Amino acid sequence: MPTLNFSTYRNRPLKILNYQLDFANRQFLFSEVLDFEPPFGSIQVSALGQAGERYNRLFNKTCAPQLAAVIFGLTEQPRALDWYFPIVNFLTPAEIERFDQFRASIAEQVNFDLHLVAEGQTDLTSFLPLEVRQIIAGHLAEIFFFRPDILERFLSAPRHILLYTTPQAFKDDGGEAGGTYQADRQCVQLVLSRVFEGYSGGTPGVAPFLHEFGHMLDHFDAGSGRMGSSAGLLPGLRVSDGPLYTPQARALFIKGKRLERDRYQARYLGLANPSDPLPIGHPYVFQNDTEFIAGYFEMFFRNPHYFAQLNPDLFNAFAELLGYDTRRAWKEDFAFYVNGNRQFYRSGERPWRHGLTVPDS
Repeated sequence: MPTLNFSTYRNRPLKILNYQLDFANRQFLFSEVLDFEPPFGSIQVSALGQAGERYNRLFNKTCAPQLAAVIFGLTEQPRALDWYFPIVNFLTPAEIERFDQFRASIAEQVNFDLHLVAEGQTDLTSFLPLEVRQIIAGHLAEIFFFRPDILERFLSAPRHILLYTTPQAFKDDGGEAGGTYQADRQCVQLVLSRVFEGYSGGTPGVAPFLHEFGHMLDHFDAGSGRMGSSAGLLPGLRVSDGPLYTPQARALFIKGKRLERDRYQARYLGLANPSDPLPIGHPYVFQNDTEFIAGYFEMFFRNPHYFAQLNPDLFNAFAELLGYDTRRAWKEDFAFYVNGNRQFYRSGERPWRHGLTVPDS
């Protein structure tokens, strides 16, 4: 019985070919058993293969989940999902247990309205894999672990998240570009393959759900408890948010956003010196306030070291609001965001005009 170290292979996507599991450049027959060591133990290759085949059928071969997700689906062992939530890298054992409970409670919350939609707008929610619901719930648990009061207010009414079996299913339901927040329908829309998109590399990577959920939070009016129009702010950053209002976070956010805007404007006008600090985000997030908040929200969870180094006030605004410093979870940033954004500004290409507003106070 082959023994495989789970932490070495957990980020590898499963592929099924001719009744064999094609995995990490190795092939295993369905008749074999793999030992993933405690706490996962021995798992039949056939069980892994059948799970992979279900994904192929349900998602028309557009989605290859990582081993970590499939093993959770088979065992419901919570440590299988740690790969998706960097926060567990610094939590104590007691906090990790509390995180597991928090994630599971969110997944069961009636107002956590998660649906799976197929082509022709067919609802297939009853076929949604267990691990997918737990991963999405886990993202919410990671965001609000130290601010459950914000999540409680957010989930005081149904919040709609629509996942799509294929890009065509997404298109059939009015989706654009693989993921979006639809303000008129008050829902996040995301092709399901994008739930797994950023987790097959050496570190958790692109996070389309975090970005679109950032838009959703921007449109949430915590004071009234209803979804509304964009304010370019997260819940807790407006005086009208009542008990959730975090004044120090707002002050830091305004100061930090103004700095990002001014750095960007200097690049736009050609007034910046080569040695001047660069804007952190890509020009895409400077087009309006909602893209700014969603983009920097995502970067807070993916490139915190670079973020904090270049704009400590804006970084600390997020840390103050959400109750923790994400640098504790990351030895190194997800470099793709850092390098891609930095490359644009160093290319000499002129960015486009910004569309940001910054509150006076």
